[in-house]
Amino acid sequence: MTSQQDELPGHEWKHPQMVAEYIERVDRQEAERAAVFGLMARLVPAETDAPILVLDIGAGHGPVITAVLDEFPNAHGLGLDISDAMMEAGQERMARFGDRFEYIVGDFSDGLLPANVVAAGPYDVVVSSRAIHHLTAALMEKMYADVYKNLKPGGAFFNVDTASPNNPELQEIYRGVSRAENADRPAVDQTSPARMAHNQLHHHRDATLVKHIEWLTAAGFHSVDAHYKRLGLALMGGFKK
Repeated sequence: MTSQQDELPGHEWKHPQMVAEYIERVDRQEAERAAVFGLMARLVPAETDAPILVLDIGAGHGPVITAVLDEFPNAHGLGLDISDAMMEAGQERMARFGDRFEYIVGDFSDGLLPANVVAAGPYDVVVSSRAIHHLTAALMEKMYADVYKNLKPGGAFFNVDTASPNNPELQEIYRGVSRAENADRPAVDQTSPARMAHNQLHHHRDATLVKHIEWLTAAGFHSVDAHYKRLGLALMGGFKK
């Protein structure tokens, strides 16, 4: 059975089995993800030697913010997460950055950055990957507005996340391509309580690319765009004047 806490967006990632399955899946897709995250890092509007402050929302084991810290050797990064299992896995992988990276524990299931994250800002750059889509559509829009509020002028926000197809027919086409491409990979157990809770929270069906662009623009970001898109995944972002 799942707990009431598991029903909150993102809290299902507290389960070690789900975390282990996710990290294994990410590691198998390392080349593709590294290319997208590398592009994201190169879009940051700062000199590579700048001492920027970076926030990663739902940092997990750290693959997204790793790309930024590698691109900006004087940057300091904060990884917002609530899963002990994720952070435990990340501590080992992020150890090479020393005091340039630290986890900050907090919950953004209400669509707002936690108070301890706000207090540590404002930020030059905010990034995220496959985390914000756990929120409802209304809360995703709320989160984009809060990110904008906590960015420094001239800062940037980039989100690598689900950009759902506009209709069921296209959704099925995308699923067919994905199944064919992953036919030789181990299947994920969809029957575990944690996985079933996660699947029930997939509000990202309402988060089409058009909606993401609308929410970013409404939050106040300028030069909003999708810098990369493949099937139902997109790198989206905008800048604060």
